[in-house]
Amino acid sequence: MYGLMIIIGFQLAGEVLVTLAGIPFPGPVLGLILLWAALARGWVLLESVEATADFLLKNLTLLFTPVVVGAVVYKDVFAAHWLAIGLSLIFSTAAGLIVTGKLAQWLEKGGPSNG
Repeated sequence: MYGLMIIIGFQLAGEVLVTLAGIPFPGPVLGLILLWAALARGWVLLESVEATADFLLKNLTLLFTPVVVGAVVYKDVFAAHWLAIGLSLIFSTAAGLIVTGKLAQWLEKGGPSNG
């Protein structure tokens, strides 16, 4: 239960910071970045969130159920706009993979200290 409180606490912190700053950025993503930084610095011990994170990952498919139900409910919209939706999924996935790969290469070469 303690691990869940930590994870939700960081998600809440991200939401609050995004709301206060008024930036168009997902609060949960900022919370995840903050949690990662806290883990990297040793402020949060991996053991304190590991069991909860493992449980959430093992049951991840349950978290996608609302998305699937939404897709079934809006099947007419998907049928009418399948090309635009499909192309946006393909290109956004490709862009995410490219940016992630380039960032990983940059960080392996030394990141900010390397220029």
